[in-house]
Amino acid sequence: MTLVLRLRAARRKAREAALAEMLAVLRGLGAHRSAGGPLSDQPGVAWVSLPEPDLETALRRLSGLGYTEAVELVTPPGKADANSKPHGKPIITRWKGRNVALVRVYEESDQSLRASAPDRRAFLLECNDGVVRTIPGYRGGRGPLEHRALPVIDARLLVNLVTCERACPRLLDPFAGAGGIIIEANSKGFVTTSLDHDSALRFGLSQLAARHVVGDASSMPFAAASFDAVASEPPYHPSALAAVVASLAEIARVMRPGARVAMLIASEQAAAVRQAASCAGLRLELEAPIDRKGTPVSCLCWLR
Repeated sequence: MTLVLRLRAARRKAREAALAEMLAVLRGLGAHRSAGGPLSDQPGVAWVSLPEPDLETALRRLSGLGYTEAVELVTPPGKADANSKPHGKPIITRWKGRNVALVRVYEESDQSLRASAPDRRAFLLECNDGVVRTIPGYRGGRGPLEHRALPVIDARLLVNLVTCERACPRLLDPFAGAGGIIIEANSKGFVTTSLDHDSALRFGLSQLAARHVVGDASSMPFAAASFDAVASEPPYHPSALAAVVASLAEIARVMRPGARVAMLIASEQAAAVRQAASCAGLRLELEAPIDRKGTPVSCLCWLR
């Protein structure tokens, strides 16, 4: 069976990341990327194939995707799968010299994500005068290390890449910021722990995560093999590189064997971060470039 992925307009060029996200969501079902499929003449389209017996299970997992706005199932015309719960009328198109029907089995528009965007959320913050206030649309400060407004689609990407089939899996975000990753991880059933060195964030993060710790990612107060997944977006500024590099050994220490870590980092940090992760015993599974409104970043995912 072939699934057609329609990428969100803002991430149409991030095809490798979108495919990796989908394959992570479908992990264990025999899914694999396809070299081609219907609509190959259109931008922002990718394809995934999987065995027909696993289709029903796969369709149940299609929720909360980050980089994919809609998914369509390729079927013969007039044979829409009863399990597909189609959205609207199937599209008839040509593929491999024959007519096929594209049955929409999942969709979530950018507009529907607006309610959970950073500028729509409220965050409990200790302000400079020492008073704790609820800040609508908190996006961090103006300093180079204080930008904390990770878009929902990027937070979802990172969480989906570290999808874990264990019961009550534990996820850590060691550079938690305003908690966007924690919010998405909670929705996916993770038991979340946030860590950030900025004590002013402790009230807001304590509201979001099952556990919050004020601390340094290069020296974390957690036992070895404490977590089933790690997902994070460290600061992009060059002055943060040493702290990000130093965190990799600690991240590897607190992950259980077989766990995954996904990070979104500035592209200029990638070489140093990749080397540090390798020295820490992490095996690189994905390195995908992403253009975030003119800011070149890289998504990296490792296996412990």
